[in-house]
Amino acid sequence: MASNQFSDAVKDLAEVFFFEQWLRHYYVVEKGDKLFLEIPDEDLRLIYEKHQHLGPLADLLNNREISYEECQASVCAFMGVRFDGTKFAPNVVSSTLDSKAFKIEMYVFGVWLKGHESFLDEATLPFEEWMEMYAGWNSMDEVKEYRHKLEAGGGDPNEPASKAVH
Repeated sequence: MASNQFSDAVKDLAEVFFFEQWLRHYYVVEKGDKLFLEIPDEDLRLIYEKHQHLGPLADLLNNREISYEECQASVCAFMGVRFDGTKFAPNVVSSTLDSKAFKIEMYVFGVWLKGHESFLDEATLPFEEWMEMYAGWNSMDEVKEYRHKLEAGGGDPNEPASKAVH
């Protein structure tokens, strides 16, 4: 796969997962012992206005009972229709999802999300603000160094590069 196509695929697929996380962060409501995603009409309108390419994913999840499995299936279906064999050559999506670069991107996003959760909980922030904050955080030297260590380390960013006990 060409380098540009691969880096574009990592960026585009990660954005879909980031968006789905953003939706779940702000729009999940509990009803009894079940979770539902409920996006107010005005917020859905703003999503389409600012992120038209992601609006259909919001529609796919909106007003539905959700679970990890449901979200995963919806995200994969969305990416399959929008990217696999259309924007990207066949099999680029699956190989990107299995790639070290994509796993590192998702891991680093999870670190950012966990570290900023209390701030993100203070008010409903627009998705573009999340992405601006994430980009700013990623530009920090400490984060660049951490990414470099993950890239140099081994396969899974959740596994240490060395199995030695320190």
